[in-house]
Parts: sequence; C-alpha cells; structure tokens
Amino acid sequence: MNKLLVSLAVASALGLAGCGDSLQDLKNDNVSNDTVLVPMSRVVFDPTAGKVSVPNDLLFQGTTDGTLVMPGEAVAAPNYADPQTALGALDGWSTQNPFSIELAFAGGVSLDATSVARPDAVRIVEVLMGDPASTDASCRAVPRGVACKSVGQLTYGQDFITKAVGNNVAVIPLKPLKSATTYIVVLTNNLKDSEGRAIAPSTTYELVKQDLATLPLGSDAQRALQGVINSFENAVSTQSIAKDTIIYTAAVTTQSTANVLATVKQLMLPNASNNNTPPSVLVSDSGLLVSDVLFPGKVLAPTDPEFAFKTAKLYTGTITLPYYLGTSTAEAPSAALSTRWVGRCDSGAMVAGLSTAQVTALEAGITSPAQMQNNAICKGLSGGALRDYGIDKQRHLTKFNVIPKANSMKSLAVQMTVPNEALGIVKPAGGWPVVILQHGITSCKENMLAVTGTLSSQGFATIAIDHPLHGSRGFDVNGDGKDEINASGTNCSKNGTPITGNATVYMNLGDLLVTRDNLRQSIADMLGLRLGMNFNNVPGLLNTQNVQFLGHSLGAITGTSMVGLANSTTGNATADALYKIKSTSLAMPGGAVANFLLESPQFGGLIKASVMLGSSTLAAGFKTFVDGKGVCVTPATYVGCAATFADAYLADLTQKGQTATLAAISGTITQFAFAAQTVTDAGDPNNYAAALVASNTPVHVMEVVGNGTTFKSDQVIPNQAMNMPLAGTEPLARLLGVATIPAKAGSYAITRAAITRFTEGDHTSILYPVSSIAATTEMQRQTATFFLSSGAGLTVFNPAVIKP
Repeated sequence: MNKLLVSLAVASALGLAGCGDSLQDLKNDNVSNDTVLVPMSRVVFDPTAGKVSVPNDLLFQGTTDGTLVMPGEAVAAPNYADPQTALGALDGWSTQNPFSIELAFAGGVSLDATSVARPDAVRIVEVLMGDPASTDASCRAVPRGVACKSVGQLTYGQDFITKAVGNNVAVIPLKPLKSATTYIVVLTNNLKDSEGRAIAPSTTYELVKQDLATLPLGSDAQRALQGVINSFENAVSTQSIAKDTIIYTAAVTTQSTANVLATVKQLMLPNASNNNTPPSVLVSDSGLLVSDVLFPGKVLAPTDPEFAFKTAKLYTGTITLPYYLGTSTAEAPSAALSTRWVGRCDSGAMVAGLSTAQVTALEAGITSPAQMQNNAICKGLSGGALRDYGIDKQRHLTKFNVIPKANSMKSLAVQMTVPNEALGIVKPAGGWPVVILQHGITSCKENMLAVTGTLSSQGFATIAIDHPLHGSRGFDVNGDGKDEINASGTNCSKNGTPITGNATVYMNLGDLLVTRDNLRQSIADMLGLRLGMNFNNVPGLLNTQNVQFLGHSLGAITGTSMVGLANSTTGNATADALYKIKSTSLAMPGGAVANFLLESPQFGGLIKASVMLGSSTLAAGFKTFVDGKGVCVTPATYVGCAATFADAYLADLTQKGQTATLAAISGTITQFAFAAQTVTDAGDPNNYAAALVASNTPVHVMEVVGNGTTFKSDQVIPNQAMNMPLAGTEPLARLLGVATIPAKAGSYAITRAAITRFTEGDHTSILYPVSSIAATTEMQRQTATFFLSSGAGLTVFNPAVIKP
C-alpha cells in the first residue's frame, strides 16, 4: 500500500477535474509542438491521475469527522474490514511505518542509491498547521490544511534514515514520530539518477510550487493546491532548506494513539462527573493450593522442585468491567470478530462545523429519553465539545471523539494467589504486595500459575485475568459446551473442556480495526483490574499501594502500554495512587506488532497464507500448490494448514523463476503490512514506550537470543525484524532505554530499565522449563529479586545462560 489508487478521492476532493483549465492543459501549454523532450527522472505526483504516494494528507480532503478519506468509503455501508478502507477510520497515518515515495525513470535510467543515503536528500520538518483551535494563537486564522509555521527538524540517522528500494525512496523511522502531529516530508534535488542528474519534480509539482502571488494558476481549485504547496515550502524554508532545491513536499499527520485509552482510564475512576461506582475485585479462598491444581494427587516433599507451589494459596473471584467489543451469540455469531470500538458521541469535528441554528434544531429534535441522557453525558464529559445528535454514522474514535461506547459490562474471572502463611511466610502489616500477571496469545491466566511458586515463596500475591477472547472469555455460540470463538489452546480449558482455539480470533487478520481494539480492550481490562484491586472485598489481604507487573509475550506487549498509561498522571494525586504500578517485568515483548508478526517463524506463514488466500489474483496459484500436497482437506482448518506451506510455495516460485508472481505476492504482503501496522498503531507498545519512560517506572526486559547452535533465538517474537528497524524485542528495549545485565553473577542496580538476554531457553521459558531448566530458573529468580527491590535492581545467579 505504498501507493493507493486514490484518483477519485483526491481528484474530486481537490476539484482538479472538470473545472476550467486542468493541470494537464497547463502542462501541455508549457511545451511547444517543436520542443524536443529530454526524459527527466521525476518524482511521481499527479493528484488528478491518482498518482499520490502515501502517507499524504491530501487524503484528508473532504473529511467531515477528521479521518482520512478512502475510496472504499464512497458507499452507503463501507466495509471497514477491508484493509485499505480501514485507514478511513483513522485520524492520521502511522507513527512508525516505513513508507516509500515513487519516482519515475526513462528506460535504462535508475535511482542512484548512494544519493538517497545523503542526509540532505530527504528532510522531515515538524510543523503547526492552520487550525481555529490551535494552541498557537498565530495559527488560528490560518486555514486548515495550510502550514502555519515550522517547529523543528528531525535528524537523519537518529530519527530516521532513507534508502533506495528499487527506484523508490524509502523513509524509515528509527523512533516513533509524535502522535497527532504534522510533519512535512521534503525531497531535494540532492537525489540523483544513474546519469548523475538531479531528480526533478513532477510537472504537476513544478506548476503548483510556483509563487501563488505572482504566478497564480487558472482555477480556484488549482490555486488552492498551489497555496497549500507554497505554505509547505515557506514553512520548511525556515529550517535552512532552500526552496529552489525542493522537488517534492507532502504533509503527513500522524494518528492520535493514547487518547482513547487515557479517556477510558479517567472514566473508570469513581467521581461525581463520571457518576459511577469503581470496579471491585471480589474473591474468596478456593481451599486449594496451586500445587493441588498443577500436580493433583502428588505428594510433594520440601526437596521437590514443585514444593514451591505449596507456598501459594489459590483464590478465585470476579471483576465487572466495561466491554467495548462485540458479544457473539446464536443470533449474532460473528459479533466478537467484527465489532470494533466506536464513539459514544458524534465526532467533535462534525459538531464544531454546525451553525447555531443547526444546533438549536438538532437539540429540539431529540425526543428519546435515552438519547437525551446520552447527549447530556457527551456534553458533560467533553466540556460541551461532543454531542449525541445522530449526525455521525460511523463514530470513529479519533482525537475529535475520544469517548468509546461500552457495549456491555462483563464479569471476568479473576485468579489470585496469596502466600501460604502455614509454611511460615509472614504477611506484612499492610498486606501482601501484589504482582499482576498477564499471559500471552493462545495462552490463558491459568498458565501464569507457573510463576506463582517462585513469587509466593518470596512473599508476593499474584492476580490475573484472561485477555479478551482467551480462556474463560471465549464464546460458545451454539450452546454445545465448546467455544467456537476462542484464541486459547496451549494447556487451557474452560469448564473442564480443553480449548482448541485459534490465534487469529484475537490477531484478527480479517478485520484489522478489531485487532487494534482487541489490544485496546486488553489494556483497558488490565487498567480496570489494577483500579479494582483498591476496592477488593477482603480488607487487609493485599497491599494495593505495592503493586508490580509481570507480562509474558502478548501480556508484555499490552503490559508495556498499560503500565505507561497507569503511571501517567491524571493531574490528581489520589487518582494516580489508585493506578500506580511500582515496576514492570516484560518477558519476551516486542514492538511494531504487525510488522514483527510477518517475520515471526511461528506466525509469519499464517499471515502470508491468509493474505494470499484472500487475494483474488494470488489465491488460485497458492491453493493449487497447497492442494497438491494432499494434506489440507478440512475447510475449518485450511488456512492454518496452508500456512505451513507458505514459505515452500515462495521457494518453489523462486526456483521456477516466477518473478512476476513473486513480485505480486511481495507487493500484496507489503500493502497489507502497511495497512496492518497503520491501523493497529493505537494499540502498539512502541507508541506507549515514551510514556513508560517519562513515568520513571523501573523496567526489566527478558529476551531469548539463543547461542547459535543448540538454542535458537525467540521463534515467536523476533529479536529484531529484518525489514523494519522498529519491529521486534530489541527496538522496544531501545525505546525503553535499557542497560544490559552482564553475564556475571552478582547483584546489579537498575537506574531505570535493563535487559537480560538469555542464550538458553525459548519464548515460553519464563513459565516452562521444557527447553532449559536453567533458563527458566534464572528468569524466575531474576524476576523475584527485581520485585523484591521494587525495581531498584536484580541478582544474576547463573551467568552461564546469559549472553556476555
């Protein structure tokens, strides 16, 4: 999706077709019949023909709610499950996705790759745009879409790099861009072709870059675009970029990321404006020890490794939290897979565009008591910026519409353990310190019991819930006692029945907006659990002011975001204390989730297979190859089975020299990855890492890097994705500012964040010793000492399993 077919969207919005002289007419006028044209290498930019590289804010033209305008939205009922159309639900572009700008060359001419790597070839400037609500008074009278002033310039090699990809210029962020911020991407004539000539602007851009004051174009629409481009060049010229070197500019506004979840956090607080009661953790002693659950009937002696689980008493209970996703039933079996988060109110952008007379009429037209009540709530929670007039049919959540609609209240199963005082563990006067545990994808809360022996023996209580669509939170649509919709499967059961789920229930490849909102729901639920602990029903049992966090895999991914949000101030010290998390341990996390999954040995094949089978032009060839193996015969499991042959199919095409098919597959997967990362950015931990750093929360990251022989690096979340610098465990760790724990026994202070890289073990070794008992033991002991110090440090016991 490096270039979208947006001719109708852009051309009609800009009015560049059918309005007097067209840009093509003007271009033709500039060339006499006897002129000999010398083929120039040029940037591709021609909005009238739909030739616009994305991201580009031209796709905001015609918006009414502040979201991008995509071609698929030009129907009565847009299909937002389509990856391209899904971009139309966003208020901006990705903060971290690489993107490319297309160039055009004559035959035999190509891009000089060395010129692309020059720091002065591509410049990126942060700007303030015209906005009546701008924080800068001087920008309030400047029209929307027009650059007001520059703020600063990104640094090549620190914030981003550029490189040639074929004959295109790829821009690759090394850090996430600020959310809800506009940048102007500038190409300069320091870009060269293989003949040593400077790349030229497109003929369209040559026209619209002319000074509007002295060389205005022919029509109002053309002059409008000319004014926009002039404003871009004027703004960036204040950053020592000479206008006569500019061959292309594009405004790119990043999407808002954390504002919706920050609103959810505020709305759960018990106060008069929210008019609510806080969530409460309601638990009781099950009468069982964790050892009874994990090793039923086994007699454990103090010398047995499993004896530690006798130190953990098991409590069970519930907490009731708002659920913003859909609930599958017999009447609506796919609701859980197709219901995204939406706004409770109309978009503030639409409300702000109403006249006084329209507001008066709409207010008078509200007759339903329910709508009256919700309209009052929208007004009250937003200071009057939001309303419920029914004018916003899609209700996309954006910076203009930050209050999500709760579709139901769900009672979630809570699993809690507390140290067994009968074994001599003494409860502190203020109650047991608590560690929130969060499991990984396809797992369940019960699997996190594997760390409770170590933690309980050191005096910690633990508490856990399932991710949405996992474990106890799946859906039995037909009432047969088995969940048809459940992502769990690894050693998980529900009501005594083993769960045979599918990761794509949560990692929803069929609806990327729902994938994003599954991540959001996970984060919101953990925030609710943390808040609800303050209002538990067993006074004195827990010290709710001494809470830490351990997340594994998906639990570490969403936990990064949750802790960053939990420890970001609300402006109220009392409220902040209710959410406070003292430190966080992240076992095998990763950032840029959509991109690293493509390179994941475990999930990459599934994504490739799903994309190919979902393509009208690619499905037949791949399906023929798969069917020829005679293995994938069951429709219900066909995609998962076909995933095991995805790489073999690509290898077969390579061997046969099917370059055109390979190029089509690569292009389609690239487009999907661009859309997937853009759509899921609001749930991605890379976009919350800065908040976690700013909160000064101590962080310990664990990663399996392998030893190059007997132990592989993490096969689920890559250490570092090859095709995106921000994807994987290492990039997230860098964003968190980690120091390296050395391979030397001893205790180490942690200034704020640290990482231990393990040479033994695998992705699940924080829980299971199957791959390496030594690695599991070291991981759990390091985690315990980290929590014992409240994140101030940890102890290395066995340096043999740690990378030097």
